[in-house]
Amino acid sequence: MDNPRVAQQQLDLISPSGGQVRVALPGSAPVSSVVTGVRFAGGSYGTGFQIGPRGYHDFACTHVAPATLRERLVVHGREVLVAEAEDGESSVATLIGTYHELMTVFVGPAPRRDRVFSLFNSLLINDNSGGMVVRPRSATLLDTMAEQVVVAVKGYGSVNIPGPRQASALVPRHAGARTAHGEVWKAAYPGGFAFILGCSRGVAEVHLANTAQECLDWLNEIDVAWRDAS
Repeated sequence: MDNPRVAQQQLDLISPSGGQVRVALPGSAPVSSVVTGVRFAGGSYGTGFQIGPRGYHDFACTHVAPATLRERLVVHGREVLVAEAEDGESSVATLIGTYHELMTVFVGPAPRRDRVFSLFNSLLINDNSGGMVVRPRSATLLDTMAEQVVVAVKGYGSVNIPGPRQASALVPRHAGARTAHGEVWKAAYPGGFAFILGCSRGVAEVHLANTAQECLDWLNEIDVAWRDAS
């Protein structure tokens, strides 16, 4: 008898650079979060951002690093909130979009208002229901150095998908174990390990909630595919 087909859910996501990636996940376990990240750099200067759904700033300032609101300003017609951690060791600035929020983290107390304005004003931002696209203005001479899309699934783990430009650096030179849509390698990290999943049109770093057979079967069926990936 043939094995029954594994039920799948498909997510069509947009990366910060505007790339489109389709993530096929086995089963019907709920996706608990989708967060993207991007880092811009030029010369000796670099800065990183995270993009999450509405409420991302409040969640971070309440549950991740308790922080107090220090400043409100408007950039590109959108509100930007600046909060400082209670211990003064870090601060965050977040632009509130219609569908998503764009956050960056600073070391130490909240930065000056003009510094925050200048940072967000240097970006071109397009926010829609499918995702937020963020690019540096050409005059800044900055380039997108790295980006990622992270999908977390309750009870199973997280799928961290680097942009096509960074994907090849993750893939080992030796052959991996076969999966339903490609190959997989086990990669050691300080204090644990992850799985590098290589699919025909995308790569992902998968962190499992545990190593029970159910999670391993879930890993086997994941597929990641960038559109027009180069």
